[in-house]
Amino acid sequence: MSDVTTPFDDPQAELGWMFIQCVSGDGALDEAFSLLSDDFTHWSNRTGRESGAAEFHRILDAAMARTDFEFHLTRCVNDNESTVIEAEAETVDPDGARRLTPVVFIFDTHDGLITSLREYGESPWS
Repeated sequence: MSDVTTPFDDPQAELGWMFIQCVSGDGALDEAFSLLSDDFTHWSNRTGRESGAAEFHRILDAAMARTDFEFHLTRCVNDNESTVIEAEAETVDPDGARRLTPVVFIFDTHDGLITSLREYGESPWS
């Protein structure tokens, strides 16, 4: 049964939220990517394609170079090894304009690592 929780109510949810926090703000990409399994996949509705960890790392590097962004938790829903995190992406463009955009992340985990991330919305890194 799915429960609305905070990301700290369950270790699987915490993995997803830790990943999001590591890629927010100044970012800690090495720490973020240490949470991923060797067979990790990322998919985004904006691109419609799947990528592995190395390509996703390049995507995040490029996104962090062009804009500042931070994620604010809206809610978290857990179901065993799957976690849905709804958040707002706050971006600051190079011209200083701020924008809040809703985004949903679906994390699958196994053995204490994130195996996949599916993302829906207009996250700043897609």
